[in-house]
Amino acid sequence: MDQLIENIGKKIQYFRKKNDITLKELADKIHATPSLISQIEHGKANPSLATLKAIADVFNVPIGLFFENEIKRTAPSPVIRKNTHRRLLTDGNVSYTLLNPDSNEMEVILIEFPPGASTGEEHYHHDGYEVGYIIKGELTVALEDNEYNLQQGDSIAFKSLRSHKIKNNSSHTTLALWVNLVPWIFVK
Repeated sequence: MDQLIENIGKKIQYFRKKNDITLKELADKIHATPSLISQIEHGKANPSLATLKAIADVFNVPIGLFFENEIKRTAPSPVIRKNTHRRLLTDGNVSYTLLNPDSNEMEVILIEFPPGASTGEEHYHHDGYEVGYIIKGELTVALEDNEYNLQQGDSIAFKSLRSHKIKNNSSHTTLALWVNLVPWIFVK
């Protein structure tokens, strides 16, 4: 995990310097502090998914680029064997497993939220449409000004441009199936 965070930080620093952007300028653009950006760049802080998405937007790169060296790529095939799925683990230990072959059309993701884990403190948004289904456990989905408490067997669907965040407020691990039309987590 430490190596992953260090690699993400190095990539952020690379893009920041390549684009001739100061720590303060990047921090201002994503509504963070220069100290946080510096800590992320040096592998001392775990960025939330929302923070990574905001940084990716500033540099106009897909968020998956930050994880590229960490994700096992599979051969072009309609079948993905159980030990070859692309995976990523965010700060807070939320685990994302891509279930479909690489696609520019959609992502089908198995998400595991440990107790108390979330997609980040801040709401985020992106292109597309998403559908989530709770396989086991419960999640709270904050969608703009509304919160929806979802239990096993419940589902939710919404346009991804609506600001949202997801959290497991329970004391048990939650497993959810999520579909993003217009991929943004795992991008080629």
